[in-house]
Amino acid sequence: MEFEAPPDSPDLSAGEVHVWRAELETVPASLTLRRVLAAYLGGAPGEIELTEGEHGKPRLAAEPARLAFNLSHSGELALVAVARDREVGVDVERVKPERDLVAVAERALAPGEAAAVRAAAEPERARLFYGLWTRHEARLKCLGVGLAARPAWPPPAVAVQALPIDPGFAAAVAAGGGPVPVRCWTFG
Repeated sequence: MEFEAPPDSPDLSAGEVHVWRAELETVPASLTLRRVLAAYLGGAPGEIELTEGEHGKPRLAAEPARLAFNLSHSGELALVAVARDREVGVDVERVKPERDLVAVAERALAPGEAAAVRAAAEPERARLFYGLWTRHEARLKCLGVGLAARPAWPPPAVAVQALPIDPGFAAAVAAGGGPVPVRCWTFG
């Protein structure tokens, strides 16, 4: 799976998840999101009205079940995930190895994941932590809960997979209802 040039009119089949990668050098993430949504909904990006769920997850103001989507950005890189018949979550993070990754892992990740981060050799620790972190955050965003929430155990059926992304970044996408085909495009 690699990010490719998008088709003129993306066809979002049932069960599929599309992930769009965008550079934010001149366009803010919110406009990028609206431009991606306009490719599926028609109309102008400025006409798309959004609202937020209880924990801030964006939704369409009118007909929210029509299209599920999620946005994440870090530095100058943004990802937008889109699906028609399932919830989605996406996360992208710039790797910052100078952070106390063990402390963050012990606070936020599952005990086994935190132990793996703690045991990892220093050169490998950042890659491991950010891979686990983006999967964790994508899952929580898919479920529509805040980062402070601890989802039920066992967690609902949410498929999570890492995404190929730029060096110095980690990314993942999550979709409700189990494994799904993911197609990746570069926006703009």
